[in-house]
Amino acid sequence: MSLVSYIVVFLIVWMIMFFVMLPIGVKIPQNHKKGFANSAPEKTNLKTKVIVSFLISFIPSYIIYWIVEKELFHNFFENTYL
Repeated sequence: MSLVSYIVVFLIVWMIMFFVMLPIGVKIPQNHKKGFANSAPEKTNLKTKVIVSFLISFIPSYIIYWIVEKELFHNFFENTYL
């Protein structure tokens, strides 16, 4: 797996992790401000979610890298019985 392939895999995993983390810890206020949507959160904590999802994404990306480098599914995809 080349460096470019690893970066692409990492970015895909990071985007999935980021979108999974977006609704975590969001509080919707009881008193809504005029001009804002009723579902607008008080504080989104986007900076924290970006950093945490970035750090967490290294684990599944490394696992995918390890699987590709060790060719664990090599025999599965080159099975002559299929």
